[in-house]
Amino acid sequence: MVDTPRATASLLGLVLAASLAACSSDGDQPGAGADAGHRSSETGTSGDFTQQNMIITAVCSRGNGSGGVINVDGWNPQSWKHLAHAEFQLPDTAIVEYDRPEPNTAVRQLCEPDELPADAEDVTAIRSLFDQDFTKMAVVTQDPQIAATHVGYVDRAGKFTDLTGNGDFGNTPHEHNAAFSRDGSAVWFTYEVTDQPGISTKDRVASRALAGDHKAVDQLEVRTAQELIMVGRTPSRAVVASSAFLSPDGKRLLARGYVLDVPAEGQGVSPDLVEKGRYISCGGGWLDNDTVLCSADGRFAALDIASGAKPGAPILPSNDHDNHAMVISPDGQRFAFLSQKGAAMDYYLCDTKPGSTPQKVERTGKFSALGDTAAFIEWR
Repeated sequence: MVDTPRATASLLGLVLAASLAACSSDGDQPGAGADAGHRSSETGTSGDFTQQNMIITAVCSRGNGSGGVINVDGWNPQSWKHLAHAEFQLPDTAIVEYDRPEPNTAVRQLCEPDELPADAEDVTAIRSLFDQDFTKMAVVTQDPQIAATHVGYVDRAGKFTDLTGNGDFGNTPHEHNAAFSRDGSAVWFTYEVTDQPGISTKDRVASRALAGDHKAVDQLEVRTAQELIMVGRTPSRAVVASSAFLSPDGKRLLARGYVLDVPAEGQGVSPDLVEKGRYISCGGGWLDNDTVLCSADGRFAALDIASGAKPGAPILPSNDHDNHAMVISPDGQRFAFLSQKGAAMDYYLCDTKPGSTPQKVERTGKFSALGDTAAFIEWR
């Protein structure tokens, strides 16, 4: 147990998900999870998310209480054939933050019924709730009697594993913003240190490994907790910043409109460090190692991050829609976005070249059941 009285309750938990190497394009090949590669006899859909050329969506179905069901699906971006499916039943004690003003967590971004589906700023936060092959989902639970909050994970069978556990007599655990490391070996979270009760506090980041005794390992002190991600390969490193994206080569970070080099191994990234980067105002993700996607008043444009560069010509034609970028293809040649006009909302795919014509994703077959609340959380 982390030896602190209460946890920070005001940041989003996320793990920055890089494009994952695929082991096969055959949905019957086994994956990392216990049921990965299992094919439903009713739907013919695999549970294997290790394939390439797949767009992955997540949808939250609210429960009667605090729980709910998170459905994750994989789709072929050309045919929109349904390729993979995983379902995560949240425990009744899971904190989903329905109808609360704070905190604005990744789970709430996915499950909030009155908001638009998550756009690019939220995608990495939601993606970080899962391990790399969607066999587990990070969860925060709350004890209704003593208000203790624990971090853990739920698997596809609905089994919840409590990583915080019930320690010896001491401080009540208050751990928030559970997020998986990219390799699924640990759950990271935030907590708050109080030097003297009611006088001063410090926000910190810690992790609990899935293996062993799950003892909390303190990672980083931050000025303010906003969004938690893990950057880098081995080991993961904590980054606290909004709308954060790692470049394809893993060498640069785009966060809160700033670009900076990823620091040396073992060094965390706090908002102070992010703000020492170069401000470019764009924050839609990376097209390649040197180019990012800008919203450009909803028409989108590419921007070379070289000093003094300006966004290129608009990608979309002139329009009166409200457009929200979601995910970018691994090669940076295409991207998905949600377009709203009045009460109508539709998903589109588009090339990233200026003057491209977007193609609407027709809601047919299994895709028609997603509704307007699906978050496109990865394109691999």
